[in-house]
Amino acid sequence: MPLQLPRPHPGKLNDHFLLGEIIDHVSLFLPESSDVDILELRQQLVALRNEQGDPQQQTRGFLRAFKRTAAFQKGLDQLGQRMRTQLEAFIDGQAAEDVIGSSPAHISPSPTTTKRHSRLLNIFDFCLRIEQNVEKRLSHVFEVRGCPMIYEDADKTKVMEPLSMMTSLISESCNEFQHLTSIKVYSNTPFENWGRTVKNVPKYTFVPTKVLGLQNLVKYAKANNLRVRCSGYRHSWSPTFSANREILVSLLNLDQVAKIPDRTSVSPTPLSNVDNELKVIELAPTSPPASPNKRLVRVGVAVTNEEFRRWAVSNNAWTLPMDVILVEVTIGGVNAPICHGAGRRNKTLSDQVRVIEYVDANGQHQLLSDNNHLKAAAGCFGLLGLVTHITFELHAMTYAVMKPRKRDIGLAIPPLNRSDVPLALHRTWTDTQLAEALKDFESSAADDYYCEWFWFTYQTQAWVNVWNTTTETTDVVDYPAPWQVWLQWVQEWIGGIVTTSTFFQALPSRWQTQLLATLAMAYLPPTSSEAQAPEIKSYLPDALHFRRGIQNMRVRDMEFQIPIPPLASDPSKPDFSIVRRAWWDVINIVYEDAESPMRLAMELRIMGGSDILMAPQYGNQHGTASIEVLTIPDAVTDEEWQPFMQKVCDVWMSYEVDGVRLNVRPHWAKEW
Repeated sequence: MPLQLPRPHPGKLNDHFLLGEIIDHVSLFLPESSDVDILELRQQLVALRNEQGDPQQQTRGFLRAFKRTAAFQKGLDQLGQRMRTQLEAFIDGQAAEDVIGSSPAHISPSPTTTKRHSRLLNIFDFCLRIEQNVEKRLSHVFEVRGCPMIYEDADKTKVMEPLSMMTSLISESCNEFQHLTSIKVYSNTPFENWGRTVKNVPKYTFVPTKVLGLQNLVKYAKANNLRVRCSGYRHSWSPTFSANREILVSLLNLDQVAKIPDRTSVSPTPLSNVDNELKVIELAPTSPPASPNKRLVRVGVAVTNEEFRRWAVSNNAWTLPMDVILVEVTIGGVNAPICHGAGRRNKTLSDQVRVIEYVDANGQHQLLSDNNHLKAAAGCFGLLGLVTHITFELHAMTYAVMKPRKRDIGLAIPPLNRSDVPLALHRTWTDTQLAEALKDFESSAADDYYCEWFWFTYQTQAWVNVWNTTTETTDVVDYPAPWQVWLQWVQEWIGGIVTTSTFFQALPSRWQTQLLATLAMAYLPPTSSEAQAPEIKSYLPDALHFRRGIQNMRVRDMEFQIPIPPLASDPSKPDFSIVRRAWWDVINIVYEDAESPMRLAMELRIMGGSDILMAPQYGNQHGTASIEVLTIPDAVTDEEWQPFMQKVCDVWMSYEVDGVRLNVRPHWAKEW
């Protein structure tokens, strides 16, 4: 039977008390056979409580503490040799800067790896030429495997082929370049989304590279009465994917999307992209006549956010004005469910769409550019057809002047009333402090280019990420720097290792929550080793994607879009009191529940409305409070997450103004 500790008084549930409780009693939860280095773990926790050390030391300490566990060894086995070597050097004390060297866009491959890469490409080319000359033999292979033959070219020489023995052997022998193998068709391969909320077994899974291949696939599906749906990185938690015995189109190779860890942010852009029509980024030669500071770009739906970020930064001319934080998603995947960024002047990503290209139900490649039609088609969850390319309107490159801060929870987003603050979070804020804090919050929410707030459960501070942009290029830096990208990747990787370990899952839920919250706040700037009021000037796309490697740690996520109503005294202005209410309502729900279902964070982004008909922000004249709650899979296993989500949902959807219920809607891609 699991060890049970007495539940502390709610007034003690804050970061300082909980860290002390863990430090004093964590050994009680350590089985005799455990491989966790408890002395190292306790040493790191003491340093964190005392705000000592820096993110490298803290990350290294947690790697050492869990290095001998089965979960760590399993995760290590899934890394390529180069990453294992880098990780071992870092654990032994080498700085991240020295581990990876310097590179403007990614972690450079070693000379040995580059040679292997070249040999692999020669092998692939040889295999392709053989396959093109043995069509009859290949047809027999398809017949035996039960896969349909779908051609990707008019001459019928290129097919979406099944996994061959040759590519299988290459994949096994070269773990770092699995994304280059020619795996194109899978039969009865189980599907699971990233959040593990959707599972099914499609009849066929196709990985196309040509528009014609998709056209032929749709014609085959129509003739055989099968439905076709697409997936990208599979980050949607809602059931928007294919179903049992239907056809799934995966925009990316299954090795890339179905396995963790993901190397996208720390690996070179695959050379195989050159041959893939769904991976193009084509900039229009001139700006629209009426918009000299705008430019159109045609993007294949299989392009990842990381690939587009690298393209935008390297060209240093044009960029999307907003985006999601994740880089491990496809352009098609973020556009279809109407994803968004932050800032009240910014709408959704789908609002930037100017042309949609798609394969319709008859297998015809269509183009849609009428503005009225785009309001329905730009964000349509794949119901229009198989979208192949999207033309976005870009803005001229600007530079974010980032000023991350950690503020007392009551001053980050002031409560409507002092009584809204749980006892554990009480501080002696003066009326003047609260008034000034409210003025700062409302000014940022109304006018700043980007505005975002995080509260990690039980913490007495919130992380505030609000900033504006400039056209001035002086002192612009790559942020995060290559070594910081690598470090973030490792932090997310060890987060995934720790949360799936038997030791961590045996801990009280409040301890799980506190450990994750402590690390998150320690990793985010300003860190204990940095200036407490840093100013970082970076390329806009880098600031939008300020955190890398998120794919490596699975989470659960429910997000709602709450309309910001007009101010009663001046209907031309927004009333942010509803935002403050939604924020503090969740904090109080957390303190009502003894089991800490929200074991990660609450995130709030202020954004604009939307002109897209199906957007949950549609018609929000004064902007939208995009607010979400996140947890780890263990809270789902403990059957705590669903009731918590329902309670939060009921509260958010109950909001009224002057007796009229607000049009609160969920983010369709997340849990609801």
